[in-house]
Amino acid sequence: MDLSVSDAPVGRLLDGRYRIEALLARGGMATVYKATDTRLDRAVALKIMHAELAADDDFVARFINEARAVAQLSDPNVVNVFDQGEDDGAVYLAMEYIHGRTLRDVLHERGRLGADLALEVAESVLSALAAAHRAGIVHRDVKPENVLVGNDGRVKVADFGLARANSTSSKTTRGLLGTVSYISPEQALGERATPRSDVYSAGIMLYELLTGKTPHEGPTDFVVVRSHIDDDVPPPSEAVPLPPAVDDLVLTATAREPRKRYADADAFLAAIRSTRAAIVGVPLPEPEDDPDLTEVHAEPRDSAGVSLDEALAGTVLAGQVGRVNDVEPRRPAAEPDEDEDETGDDVAQADARWDGEESRPGSTRRIDAPLSIRFTEDETEDGEKAPPPGSRAARQAEARARATSHRRTEQTRGRRGLYLFLFVLLLAIGVATAAWWYGSGRWESTPSLLDLTAEQAETRAEDSGFDAVSGGEEFSETVEAGLVLRTEPGPGERLLGGSEITYVLSRGPERYVVPELVGQTVAQANELAEPLAMTVTVEEEVFHDEVEAGLILTQSVEAGEEVRRDTEVVVTVSRGQEPLDIEDFTGQPADQAQAALAEAGFRVVTEEQNSDDVEAGVVISQDPASGTGFRNDEITIVVSSGPELIEVPNVRGERVERAEEILREAGFEVEVEDLFPEFGSDGRGDRVQNQEPAAGEQAPRGSTVRIIIF
Repeated sequence: MDLSVSDAPVGRLLDGRYRIEALLARGGMATVYKATDTRLDRAVALKIMHAELAADDDFVARFINEARAVAQLSDPNVVNVFDQGEDDGAVYLAMEYIHGRTLRDVLHERGRLGADLALEVAESVLSALAAAHRAGIVHRDVKPENVLVGNDGRVKVADFGLARANSTSSKTTRGLLGTVSYISPEQALGERATPRSDVYSAGIMLYELLTGKTPHEGPTDFVVVRSHIDDDVPPPSEAVPLPPAVDDLVLTATAREPRKRYADADAFLAAIRSTRAAIVGVPLPEPEDDPDLTEVHAEPRDSAGVSLDEALAGTVLAGQVGRVNDVEPRRPAAEPDEDEDETGDDVAQADARWDGEESRPGSTRRIDAPLSIRFTEDETEDGEKAPPPGSRAARQAEARARATSHRRTEQTRGRRGLYLFLFVLLLAIGVATAAWWYGSGRWESTPSLLDLTAEQAETRAEDSGFDAVSGGEEFSETVEAGLVLRTEPGPGERLLGGSEITYVLSRGPERYVVPELVGQTVAQANELAEPLAMTVTVEEEVFHDEVEAGLILTQSVEAGEEVRRDTEVVVTVSRGQEPLDIEDFTGQPADQAQAALAEAGFRVVTEEQNSDDVEAGVVISQDPASGTGFRNDEITIVVSSGPELIEVPNVRGERVERAEEILREAGFEVEVEDLFPEFGSDGRGDRVQNQEPAAGEQAPRGSTVRIIIF
């Protein structure tokens, strides 16, 4: 079954793992299905390459290599790639399944977005592109169809670095990587896509988000492509009211000349953030700030919004105060009423009340025994003479003395309780302070040292109570050489005062000078390119008459040009001279042989030779007459000049016998013609009267000379 074109492979288990659930979309390169990863029990988006593309080994290799590269990206705005494989000819990619819709769907519903929302969406898109550019990946096809908007509001970018085939639905022109409405001028001209090409496409998309339409439109793809090449993008404020700063963003990103655009998505992203901060008050994040790290290191709080440190201190204090407050105030003893009966019941009842209160369950205070004050038999507490024992006055005096003693005891206990409360309060404060100090009080937030020189970074760290130490240097496309690129730990993290912060300085953009590769072998070129972080790729091998086989003829990047790491230099290699088949022209006219051999690329040397058998002007022999040779090789042909010519001797006046002898010695045949045969003479003794050819003429050896007698 051809999964790439089937509408109903639902239920099929691909590669023994992915159960296809439903068709999601079909494009020019692949068909996308919703599937279930049966091993991890999660939904995935399964992209299956079309069968005709899957049959192209080069395309599949590129598909796999770039999918692996995209899988290494960790930006939250990139659609995650989980797996890649092949099952019975079906080449697939398993990706994160996003519950939501495309940005194109959003535009269809809303027409256009407000400036703030459009810039916010662009931030997310550029964050994903920036991660790709830092990894050396160019998207090549930035457009709303490749931007997914989740139901939770997250924006994610899909289809990184994957080539597009022709598709009527996406207006993709065959031979171009990209969609015509968003393609950069250099891509339209067939040049290699760069990060600036993605910046251009993102700028066109931002224009569309702001205005609801693309800047270049026309009846045919060709018209749109020519507009990208020939026409500037107009300011979006001509279509909708916008601040000038937003116009500047779009016009800079969509400059027709690549070098006038933002260098990459990082630079475009920084410009958008600055613009948002200026026009809508969105705070700028710290450079290299990671929202995940910020969340991890935020102050932990409970459900009431209280930090753990505060909660710990409050618990200690509340616990101590609670134990003090458990002490109930003692009720004062009742003063005996002077009108009371003189019986001893009043005093007994008062003692019983005190005893009952002291033994009440749950009380934290305890009195070991009822209080009593003894007086001498003869004196009261005031030194007066004691009333007679058992009298009413004696009982009243004892009751008053007991009440006074209880009041003094309560006062003493009240002061002790206050002292205890103050002690516990101070103890709680001390414990809370110690907990704060050992928990977070000694920890300070690290300052931002980014974009500072080493001296400035060390000074700022010292002012903040830390030591800054150098951690070396690294290349950076965005941070100027000599300034701090990153720190460990990052800005805003909490460290013990006096701890070290390691900073890494930028070496600026990583650039290498392309060496001269022409005239080198491929092995020699690789040796030159390896330490420069370049890749040498042989595009083709061609015949060359002057450069020997195995040597490089051309290189795609000129020698001396500065390029980024991992730049690919495409070279053409000589196969040496092209072998030419040699045709044998023996027995053919010499002029035809000379023309044909010269046209084939050979140098022809002609020699003449008498021949009694071969007609003059015909090739007697050729050297070499077969096999192969190379351009400008020499081929010799021997052309017949006919039989050899010799001078006819003069035999006039000679007797016939002698004439015949002379002519035969010269190489001729002799024919005797007697003009008067009727006289019956044998003619042998006659003299020659004439000869043909005449004496002194040239005639072929072996030809006949006629001698005439009479």
